[in-house]
Amino acid sequence: MTRLYPAAILAATLAANLGGQAPPPTPAFEVADLRLNVSGSDPQSVALADGRVIIRNVALRPLIAAAWTLPVAAVKGPDWLDDVRVDLIAKAESPNTKEAELRVMMRAVFRDRMKMVAHTEDRREQVWALTVWKGQPKLTAAEIPAKAEDAKCGRGDSSRGIRMVCTRETMPSLARILSQIGGWEPAGRRVVDQTGLSGAWDFSIEWTPPGQAEEGGVDLFGALQTQLGLKLEGKEIPVPVLVIDSMERTPVDNQPRPGRGWGTGSLPNGNQFLQAAMV
Repeated sequence: MTRLYPAAILAATLAANLGGQAPPPTPAFEVADLRLNVSGSDPQSVALADGRVIIRNVALRPLIAAAWTLPVAAVKGPDWLDDVRVDLIAKAESPNTKEAELRVMMRAVFRDRMKMVAHTEDRREQVWALTVWKGQPKLTAAEIPAKAEDAKCGRGDSSRGIRMVCTRETMPSLARILSQIGGWEPAGRRVVDQTGLSGAWDFSIEWTPPGQAEEGGVDLFGALQTQLGLKLEGKEIPVPVLVIDSMERTPVDNQPRPGRGWGTGSLPNGNQFLQAAMV
């Protein structure tokens, strides 16, 4: 039997503490309010800026996808995730909190306020692989942004139908954005980056929505090839998914708010990936 003397006990205790230090706490908002939105009429809006998150009337599935930086199709859970809409108003301790940290904090809100339990796993699924078409992409190299929010993609109308202008975007980010664009077939299938292109890029693309292509426009598939030198190829590959094991339908300690209830002041421009997830 080994007998430890006071000095040895102290040394052993210190060694155990140093070797088994508790992990750092999960980042969390200084204050957060998550409520059901049952208005049926409020416009959708999203803003992540200056350490604040202001989200109104967004369905849970795309909101969870945005928090985990995944396509909507990668969130596996009950059908009501598409029907239940929420408002999330939250503030981080520092106005300089990065967007990636705000996303992690959003995850903590779901776990705490909606008792969400989930895990990730790989599943074989049909996807669109984003690849380089005929060897040379038609993109302009750009400086890699210091912060994710410095990369931007804006959408608007054009003579062809839709125009998207992107600055300092990476190919994985473009794949995520393409995954969320509605109105093209087959909607809901995720896009996976397989271009092999690193770094950031500037580019613009115009395409015609389905149903209007016969009027002389070009669909998204053709626009990617002719304007950006990229191609979408159908493949079946293992991809990560987020599986929701259990989750409350109503946030704890909250009552449904029939109207917006957060004021009508203007919001800063929302993050383009979160906005795309709501299309």
